[in-house]
Amino acid sequence: MKGKKSSQRMRKKAIDTYKDPYLPKEGPHDMAVCKKCHAIYHNKRWSMDEALYKKKKETKKTLFVLCPACQKIRDRYAEGFVTLKGDYLKEHKQDILNLIKNEEERAMGYNPLERIVEIKDRGNVVDITTTHEKLAQRIGKKMRKACQGDLEIKWTQDRITRVVWQR
Repeated sequence: MKGKKSSQRMRKKAIDTYKDPYLPKEGPHDMAVCKKCHAIYHNKRWSMDEALYKKKKETKKTLFVLCPACQKIRDRYAEGFVTLKGDYLKEHKQDILNLIKNEEERAMGYNPLERIVEIKDRGNVVDITTTHEKLAQRIGKKMRKACQGDLEIKWTQDRITRVVWQR
């Protein structure tokens, strides 16, 4: 009897490459390092590995590039838009901003190309733009789970996500 195949193998979480203009059709090199955030491209995947970065930054063969997330931040290219509003936001703004930063760090553990581009604080409204639509969705769901309130998520055909949370 043959053993089980795919159920026993450990799989990496699939990263949706869809039609992102910042992702090249072919990888930049066998090994590349982002000169700004230290993300590492290896085995056709971007990851955050500080130990490997320290090891590879000394090597002359290492190719230094700007990763797609840093390019999006530089160009202010956003795929996710989050709007937080309401009286509850005013009273707990610092805690909510900490929650959002923690969610960004957690998302970067899965996919280092998911980042916050900008946070605009306009008093009783906070606007957040993200490099990836799934991070915007995660931030909205985390807000609803932690602070309750009303959450509305809208997707467009171009894979842009608009999230509105209020309480």
